[in-house]
Amino acid sequence: MNRTQKAEVVAQFGDSASKSAFVVLTEFRGTKVSEINQLRRDLEKNGMGFRVIKNTLARRAFGSIGFLGLDSHLRGMTGVIIGGADGIASAKILKDLLKPLQTVQVRAGYFDGGVLQADAVKVVSELPGREELLGMLLATMQEGPRQLVSVIQAPARDLVQVRSEEHTSELQSHSDLVCRLLLEK
Repeated sequence: MNRTQKAEVVAQFGDSASKSAFVVLTEFRGTKVSEINQLRRDLEKNGMGFRVIKNTLARRAFGSIGFLGLDSHLRGMTGVIIGGADGIASAKILKDLLKPLQTVQVRAGYFDGGVLQADAVKVVSELPGREELLGMLLATMQEGPRQLVSVIQAPARDLVQVRSEEHTSELQSHSDLVCRLLLEK
């Protein structure tokens, strides 16, 4: 590979990595080619990618896009998984796809502007997704007005309850009077 080809590889790889919210460095020593190809196809179905690239070219690409701190993890056989636009969703998908592949080990990741150790990549996959967070936000936003309506309705509700109790006690006293009159006769 000559210099222009290397520069082109660095530019393409850097471009695809910069568009991703989540990048993971893996070691795939001992993994069968058929398993890697299947992983690659599964990732592509989910809008992600798997790329084996020379470590020096990966360093250049990551440096050019500002993904600093991954250099120490670029050694040996490195496979780079490039996630989609939603980093958390990508992490969840990756977690599921890597479960059956015991030979593919996560070395590090890059998420939200920072380097993640292997354990932290797993933690990201356990975070609530965008839809879940929006649902939680909506529930929180609805809670305030619901409580306000409850407070506004409380005096009327309490008044009805007091009147109901008065009416019940009044009926009870009338019923007691009728019972006494009947028993006296």
